[in-house]
Amino acid sequence: MKRREFIGLIENRTCTVVIGLVLIACLSSSVNAEQPPRNGCRAASKIEYDSAKKQYLLRNRFGMYVRTGRLFRRHYWYCHY
Repeated sequence: MKRREFIGLIENRTCTVVIGLVLIACLSSSVNAEQPPRNGCRAASKIEYDSAKKQYLLRNRFGMYVRTGRLFRRHYWYCHY
């Protein structure tokens, strides 16, 4: 194996390892777990939130749906009054 090919092989493996470590760090959700906005809130799914929004039920006499977080990192909650 020529030296140039060997160096290229090492660079490719290093790049693969670095990308893998970055993905693992980004996907570890337990470290960045979102806390409920207040007591009495439970986690809700995006589908549940969108369904309530479509039916104009984001707020009712029993509770309300809340969306927190930044773009591409949303968290949905249902909070009881």
